[in-house]
Amino acid sequence: MKPVYLGIAALLLALSGAPALAEVVLNRGTAAEPPSLDPALGAGTLASPIIADLFVSLLAKVPDSTPQPGSAERWEVSDDGLSYRFYLREGLRWSDGRPLTAEDFVYSYRRVVDPRSGSRLAGVFFPVRHARAIVMGREPPESLGVSAPDERTVVFELERPTPYFLELIGNLQVAPVPRHLIEAKGQAWTRPGTMVSNGPYRLVERVPQSYIKLAKNPYFYDADKVRIDTVYWHPTQNLATSLKRFRAGELDIVLNFPPDQIDWIRENMPEALHITPALGTYFLVVNMRRPPFSDRRVREALHLAIDREAIANRLLRTGVRPAYSFVTPEFRGYPGLHLPEQDWPFAERQQRARELLAAAGFGPDEPLQVELLYDTQEENRKIMVAIAAMWRAIGVRTTLTDVEFRMLFRQVRTKSFGIARWFYMGSYNDAHAFLQLFLSNNPNNWPGFRSAAYDALLDHSNLVRDPEQRQAVLLQAERVLMHEYPVLPISYYVGRRLVSPRVKGWVDSPGGPTQSRYLWIE
Repeated sequence: MKPVYLGIAALLLALSGAPALAEVVLNRGTAAEPPSLDPALGAGTLASPIIADLFVSLLAKVPDSTPQPGSAERWEVSDDGLSYRFYLREGLRWSDGRPLTAEDFVYSYRRVVDPRSGSRLAGVFFPVRHARAIVMGREPPESLGVSAPDERTVVFELERPTPYFLELIGNLQVAPVPRHLIEAKGQAWTRPGTMVSNGPYRLVERVPQSYIKLAKNPYFYDADKVRIDTVYWHPTQNLATSLKRFRAGELDIVLNFPPDQIDWIRENMPEALHITPALGTYFLVVNMRRPPFSDRRVREALHLAIDREAIANRLLRTGVRPAYSFVTPEFRGYPGLHLPEQDWPFAERQQRARELLAAAGFGPDEPLQVELLYDTQEENRKIMVAIAAMWRAIGVRTTLTDVEFRMLFRQVRTKSFGIARWFYMGSYNDAHAFLQLFLSNNPNNWPGFRSAAYDALLDHSNLVRDPEQRQAVLLQAERVLMHEYPVLPISYYVGRRLVSPRVKGWVDSPGGPTQSRYLWIE
């Protein structure tokens, strides 16, 4: 654990005989070195919990994940659902003390959809007027339907009604970013000593593969309610090491632990164990652009040959659910897609997989060769080894390649892969958050899936006002998606956390880990 330092004020109190107030420090673990602390680039990755400590969007996500006032204190929606007007809190400032105005939000939204920014989640904001055309390079960022009529008002004009728009506004990738700094420093703006933010904490120090230090931001609009002074985030890819550090008191919170330790933890540390469903799916993404994975029969065979029950119930044993379809049924109101093969005995699925491979031209004399790419972590390794063995049973030869998460992230983004281990966490509580990834013109469509029928169903879902009918349309869209097997779902995530009993304020929520601003230590 990092040493607890006394500031000058505390020292003066000590000299005067008054009781000194020690710095309150929280040590949190995260699974890997974050690829970026830029909200436009790092949101939706393992960096998200750290970014959530640094930035606040117009709306904020409270621990139960519902949108609440954030940088905006209130908002209005037009009767036709096409215009949203947000009113900023008075006196907002960046962590360097400079005023934060509505123009900063306009700049930040334009930056997210600007193709030059490289934001992987820009497609989420297609409902905003001209956003799709900007992402596709057909319109300039300045044409985006976001404006600032005055310093404290941000107005959005939408192309169509969007039932989940308030959920979008709370997303981290559209948190405001400092134009004055980005234009002066470029990509170096996120370095310690340079970076400024608008959230409850500011970046102080970053030692790669060791820790990221955040300090309380005195200019945060709700700073008086932030009870922890300093937060250290410790990237630790080895789950066994995370558990050891937690047991030694070096970490107060870890966001994952070795699944084979679940029984020991339940017996010896039940008060620290927190398991809750999450808005996330663990899956393999298949590059449909690259032969032989461009052949649907190959993709279906690989899908059928994975024994998800064995992975979830015997290998992991931590409450995760086997996933045959992509969208987790944890989304609010979503019934979840049930595929016919879920009801087949595993031996029957294996036999069907062999038949599909044979029809695609693969067999004992010419086995299918697969390179399976995954990021270095013991749990991932065990799952990939299990999948390789399952594929071997149908005649597939698999080469396992492990890389650091940064490299995996880069290779998936640049389409330099055949099949890769991947995951996705919903950025808003609606099944559309997952399904929009596979729109034909979404630049973050990892497998290269294309379907006019699918695109039309998703567009139509935004026009359906009846909640049940809308969920039925989304379900139909997922059925179209899974008919082509562009992804091979493995399991639906659960939050698997260890939280020290001395940490208070923690809330188990499908929306993700509780932000540091809501925690305190006793």
